[in-house]
Amino acid sequence: AAAVAVLGLAVARGVAWVLPGPAPAVGRRSAAALLTAAAAAAGPLTAEASEAAAWQPDEVLRAASVVVNGLLRPIYAVEAPAQAGDYDRAAVRARIERDVKASPVVVYSYSLSPFCTQAKELLDSLGAKYTAVELSPEWLPGLLSPEGAAVRSELGAMTGQTSMPHVFIGGKSIGGLFTGTPGLVPLRESGELSRLLKAAGAV
Repeated sequence: AAAVAVLGLAVARGVAWVLPGPAPAVGRRSAAALLTAAAAAAGPLTAEASEAAAWQPDEVLRAASVVVNGLLRPIYAVEAPAQAGDYDRAAVRARIERDVKASPVVVYSYSLSPFCTQAKELLDSLGAKYTAVELSPEWLPGLLSPEGAAVRSELGAMTGQTSMPHVFIGGKSIGGLFTGTPGLVPLRESGELSRLLKAAGAV
């Protein structure tokens, strides 16, 4: 009903824009009636509508994620453990397990990554409580600390994903921003993200 009302509002506005000169009195009354009907039918904005208005994904990053996930993921799978070198896998895995149990939402992140920034902005727009674990500015050699490299490598061993952001909701990996199992944006677009956040106690 709300969608029909909004469509009626758009049509009414379109008529006002298209007709030359001052709108006839009848036209003005009709437009006003449509506006009133639209407002009554739509009612207050739903949480989903407010969320959609507050945040929109960057489509350039969405396209880039296809490249990262499709072409670079196999390279990252080899590169991440090589960069981490020898580390105490049991200790690092135990740390990750503690992290994801300690907060309803955990975001493993690079502070300079636009993908990570978008993920945190989305969660912020929903008022979600989360813990951001900043591994480094980026994954490049010289920027990623040995500890961050170990966490990244172990996340890959646990879930198959070495790219950031890596988001856990309710202790479960849901992937990154656009991709994963299934990722933050796909969850939002399917209407499941709000439900998962509520179930985890994040909102």
